[in-house]
Amino acid sequence: MRSKMPLIIAGAAVGGLIILGLIILFSVLGWWPAVLDVVLIIAALVSIGLLAALIYAVLNFTRTIVQVKNELMPVLDSLRTTSSAVREGAKTATAFGVDPAVRTVGVLAGAGQVAGVLLGKSEARKRAEKRQKRRQEIERELAAKGELNGTR
Repeated sequence: MRSKMPLIIAGAAVGGLIILGLIILFSVLGWWPAVLDVVLIIAALVSIGLLAALIYAVLNFTRTIVQVKNELMPVLDSLRTTSSAVREGAKTATAFGVDPAVRTVGVLAGAGQVAGVLLGKSEARKRAEKRQKRRQEIERELAAKGELNGTR
């Protein structure tokens, strides 16, 4: 880029000199009305060409959108079918696999608790004893500090 910079500057200077020369020539010869007409015609033709290119681009964009929609709709339908099949499969698995297992485990756990209470020490008694021991330890600590019953 650095090696091309002097060429670019030289080209711009030459172009500027040519434009300046044409301005002087057109002014001396009185050709400005004709130059204005030519520039307006060229601008109109370029505008028409750009409008045609824009119309072509919009038509291609619209065609692409329609193609994407046509290809996407079957995929979405397939996704809907798959998700409903998975949902129904999960309901069936829950009804025939999970629910009976949960009910069975619940019944067995309840029976174990009843048997533990009737036949000997159960978890409930062990927990109650642990809570009682902890309460006694806290009371002893508070009594040692003199903070029992809110007094110091």
